[in-house]
Amino acid sequence: MKAYYFLSGLPRSGNTLLGSIINQNPKLSLTSNTILTDVLYQLHLLEDCEILKNFPDIKSFKNITKNVFNNYYNDWKANYIIDRGVWGTPKNLHLLQSIIKKPKFIILYRPVLECLASFIKIEKPINIESKCNELMGGNGMIGKSLWSIKNIIKENQDHIIINYLDLVKNPLKQINNIYSFLKIDSFNHTIKNFSEFSANNIKYDDSVLDAPLHKIRTNKIELNKYKIEDCLPKNIIKQYSNLDIWKF
Repeated sequence: MKAYYFLSGLPRSGNTLLGSIINQNPKLSLTSNTILTDVLYQLHLLEDCEILKNFPDIKSFKNITKNVFNNYYNDWKANYIIDRGVWGTPKNLHLLQSIIKKPKFIILYRPVLECLASFIKIEKPINIESKCNELMGGNGMIGKSLWSIKNIIKENQDHIIINYLDLVKNPLKQINNIYSFLKIDSFNHTIKNFSEFSANNIKYDDSVLDAPLHKIRTNKIELNKYKIEDCLPKNIIKQYSNLDIWKF
């Protein structure tokens, strides 16, 4: 029987890097962006459909929900799965807790403006302000992830916070902290000349995106140095400068 844990990380905060290293361990898999948050939500919507109300076989229907993780990861060889997604938003957290009573969360965090700047630097959108507002919206990649993280903390869920800067400076220490938090035996990971992100022998296909968002340097780990002011206009910096979790 597999054990399931959950990663709620801000985009551009080292999720792909973390997964590339952790997935060296054949017993542990950190996933790509999950589809299971949407699967559970769509199943939740079906509970109100006319067909189920007309023939209320609720027990059989619930079998789908309670087995969604086991069914989805049935062919994965790892004993432990860290599912990456916005599991901390109120509805997602409620649905998750209907299956796993006391989930454990890894929060991967980087200051919001750094995440925005990183997106703009790699995507190079024509309208920077519009792209930033899209990313920070309620359903935006950064906005929704930030909502998830803040709600995990607000609801006193069992969690560990890994800061992006600490991950880059000392990845093995932070990964060992994760092993300790999850109570999983550690593994001898390498942080030089490692492979690109792969989970269950599947890799990202970034050709469907606007930029190679999951491309990482694999020969060494170091901080990319650039100024936020060179990537973001002043009004965006002012607008989103007070959103970090330590101000929550």
